Amino acid sequence: MTLSRKTAKNETLPKGWRKVKIIDFSPLQRGFDLPTAQIEEGAYPVVYSNGVNNYHSEYKSKAPGVVPGRSGTIGEVTYVIQDYWPHNTSLWVTDFKDNHPKFVFYALQNLRLDRFHAGSGVPTLNRNDVHKQSILVPPLSEQKAIASLLETWETAIEKTEALIAAKEKQFKWLLRTFISDEQDNPRWREVRLGDVCEKIVGGGTPSTENPDYWQGHIPWITSADIVSYKTIKYRKYITYQALDNSATNLILKNNIIVVTRVGLGKAVRNDVDVCISQDSQGLILKKSIYPDFLINFLIEKIKIFKSASQGSTIKGITKRQLADIKIPLPSLPEQKVIASLLEKAQKEIDILKQLAEQYRTQKHGLMQKLLTGKWLLK
Repeated sequence: MTLSRKTAKNETLPKGWRKVKIIDFSPLQRGFDLPTAQIEEGAYPVVYSNGVNNYHSEYKSKAPGVVPGRSGTIGEVTYVIQDYWPHNTSLWVTDFKDNHPKFVFYALQNLRLDRFHAGSGVPTLNRNDVHKQSILVPPLSEQKAIASLLETWETAIEKTEALIAAKEKQFKWLLRTFISDEQDNPRWREVRLGDVCEKIVGGGTPSTENPDYWQGHIPWITSADIVSYKTIKYRKYITYQALDNSATNLILKNNIIVVTRVGLGKAVRNDVDVCISQDSQGLILKKSIYPDFLINFLIEKIKIFKSASQGSTIKGITKRQLADIKIPLPSLPEQKVIASLLEKAQKEIDILKQLAEQYRTQKHGLMQKLLTGKWLLK
């Protein structure tokens, strides 16, 4: 299998290709009603707008199937390899018109079906608009070759995502093993977060009416600037005069910033001196605590606060609640070993996520070239 390029100026169709409307390529039909209460457990997948989410004792369509989301999650396309029930929240291809089913799947993916939504409430895919769209269709042999090549990338993405899931499961096991509330190592002691901090300080926003305050060199951040537990996106800088004349505080590097209001659930170890907004608290740590050990534990604990506040009037964590968080505390050397193990595990996850994103980008680029005839497979 080799690739050849068409010249950009050549607007004629590649040999054997044709231009057809979707209704003549892969006509779509609304799925079938199936209330959750009427589902009888069985072997046949029920395909909703966002994929397979149930199994039923009956099916409505023979495999293979190509099922785009119709209502709610629109634009997502599911490929089904066994007889299935297309749910009424989806559309399904009723006739492949002698085209290769997996090619049809990729062609509909590449159409970006979310463009054809109708209504101002729940997004709904307008199949009549989709049917009017034209698409380039190669001969069957090339359809199969294109589908085979794209499946290679799809398999790589799926395997990488499976590895990510396994590594994340391992990371959670490490967290439970080393820094959970269930830790009962007799050499460890339980302390309050406030006991391992020299102090806990809040933040504030310098006056925006004085533009000179925002022409300095001290980073000033909000919760939106915290990208991960060790990454901050620096976008605004203030002067020492702004620091002296506002409620913000300077958090020296290698301490921890915890988001306690909007953006609850984030925490970061700051690698430079930084000022904080009123949505955060700065933990000025004692020398008996290692920041990279503490931060993983804090993120897990804050998630509990965030979960408890869902659907309630609670908007965050108070300074007192933060100080009262209980921490199982090993010796400083043990903290460093544990932090190193956790960081190694997190790095493996981050690398795999980057790899999966690269595969997705490559697949998208291939689809753009192959499905438009700009690149031809021989």
